[in-house]
Amino acid sequence: MTAFQVIQTIPDIRVDNGGPSRACRSLCEAMARTGTPVTLLAGNHGHAPDRLLLPDPALVTSRLVPIGRRFGLPAYGFEMPISALAMGAPAILHDNGIWSPGNYAATSAAALHGVPVVISPHGMLEPWALAHKPMKKRIAWALYQRRLLAAAAGLHATAEPERASIRAKMPRQPIAVIANGVDCPASPPDPAQRENAAARTVAVLSRLHPVKNLPGLITAWRSIAADPRFDSWSLGIAGPDHQGHRAELASAIAAAGLQHRIRLEDAVPESGKAAFFAGADLFILPSFSENFGIVVAEALAHGVPVIASHGTPWAALEPNGCGWHVAPDPASLAAALALAMTLSPETRAEMGQRGHAYAGATFGWNRIAGQMLEFYEWLLHGRSRGGRAPDFVDAGGG
Repeated sequence: MTAFQVIQTIPDIRVDNGGPSRACRSLCEAMARTGTPVTLLAGNHGHAPDRLLLPDPALVTSRLVPIGRRFGLPAYGFEMPISALAMGAPAILHDNGIWSPGNYAATSAAALHGVPVVISPHGMLEPWALAHKPMKKRIAWALYQRRLLAAAAGLHATAEPERASIRAKMPRQPIAVIANGVDCPASPPDPAQRENAAARTVAVLSRLHPVKNLPGLITAWRSIAADPRFDSWSLGIAGPDHQGHRAELASAIAAAGLQHRIRLEDAVPESGKAAFFAGADLFILPSFSENFGIVVAEALAHGVPVIASHGTPWAALEPNGCGWHVAPDPASLAAALALAMTLSPETRAEMGQRGHAYAGATFGWNRIAGQMLEFYEWLLHGRSRGGRAPDFVDAGGG
């Protein structure tokens, strides 16, 4: 058990928020299993409980904080619960995301009460993200965001490319490179489940957002659909809509005449993930930018070979023999798909088993929670005493 408490904050813990919500929930639970007191504070947007990814109440204390209005902007009620928690055992606050008024409120309240802060940008300092609605971000950076990051005790990246992007903006702060974890089935899936299938599926599981490059994937699929070798294959795209992007994708599918070869499906609940991956022969994530891409780790954990774009930090797929890492343009995606789809079912099953072993060894939540707690401990105690940084930490210039 640690000698401190952990406060995790996130503006929104909805299922629709994808990876950040899932990672925050699971990290809270994994750290609590070590005996560390963990409290989760999240904004209360009035969503039904089944739309929220709250952690197990037997492990983690969760509270949905009110959201009011101030100067025409959302005002998150993080200050009172953080104040109350700060009066107890020594604490560290770990905030998830940047740019949101919720992130501003949580980190500002922590500073007010002398609670050290760790910030996980969750890919929001990646070049693609900074170029998306850039004017608003430049203003926010100048007004408050750079100051809040500079005041943080430490920052968290989920992979080396994200560390480099953060370091380019913040030269002094310690940055821990700790992957997101994944719940990995104890046993590899039965390869016969897919070997005997007459119909084959390439699966996508993702928020339907422009950063995911799904129109590019649809363009790539046009050449796949025109090849008679792949008549038994279909593409299934599942995920929650983001600001009407689903309608744009449906229009692109119709314009390409691919309604019979591409299925546009609803979001998959957590309880349906195992069945979803059991029905997939391949998984693809063609994103322009991902700080991690937790769905890739989930696919590997369920024994599905993966094609991931260079916009994701998944170069390890190829040396571990469980997938392909390719450019995100339609021609490169189509070439990788054709290569993967012409392999025998037995070869793909072998790749899936290697992926399962790699995911279990690398992304188990016990390992991830241990690294995060070691980072907190060093920030709270070891750093001030001249202790050496953990080997997964870039200590920076501060």
